[in-house]
Amino acid sequence: MCISLPAPSFAGEEKKEEKKEGKKEEKKEGGEKKEGGEKKEGKKEEKKEGGEKKEGKKEEKKEGGEKKEGGEKKEGGEKKEGGEKKAAPKRTYEGIEPLFYLDSKRQPYIEPFNERGEEKYYFCRGTVGEWYRELLAKDMNMLAEKLGMPLVTGKTCAMRLVPTEKPPKLPIVTIEFYLNTDVMKSCVLGEDCPQPRFVIFSVKDRTLYRTFILSDHKKHIYKEFCLNNKSEILDEMSCWKHFEEE
Repeated sequence: MCISLPAPSFAGEEKKEEKKEGKKEEKKEGGEKKEGGEKKEGKKEEKKEGGEKKEGKKEEKKEGGEKKEGGEKKEGGEKKEGGEKKAAPKRTYEGIEPLFYLDSKRQPYIEPFNERGEEKYYFCRGTVGEWYRELLAKDMNMLAEKLGMPLVTGKTCAMRLVPTEKPPKLPIVTIEFYLNTDVMKSCVLGEDCPQPRFVIFSVKDRTLYRTFILSDHKKHIYKEFCLNNKSEILDEMSCWKHFEEE
């Protein structure tokens, strides 16, 4: 005979618990699917990172702007202020400045620093355009090199006005260059001028010509040259003599 006994009550409970645990695990697995939703969050984070990249690009652009600002320093001229000389502007014969600062009667707008009889002496500053003074000094030194004479800086010079009785009675304009201030004092204020350097201006057919006179009393040198406004030597004599012989 076989006797069947009912299964203990706790055995069913174990099965129920197993089923519940199985459901919980399924739910957990379903929760893992939710974790799959985290991919969306990952995408969001990637988008955020993409936004950060854009911000990085913006920052790079800003940094690029800072480079431009760095370029502005060059435009600010700090280096130029550091001692570099600005390049002198190129000027034609007419120039940006006038040749002379004289009125219609060939009178300067400043007072003379010395008078000798009817002749008056004026400083070149304020009477001669700076660019033209430099051109005259350059031509003077070109001729001095031909004669083996010392050169002038062009900074020590004076304008001398010589009166004339010829109509329209405008004074003759002469620019005098000196080797140094001591020679200038000796020539203008004293009686001895050992190395005179003159430029005398004359006009013919509405064109300006220049007579350069270089001399050295000790070496017995006295030379005249006639130059046009292109610094070309027309003749080794004064311009008025040159045109008289034509």
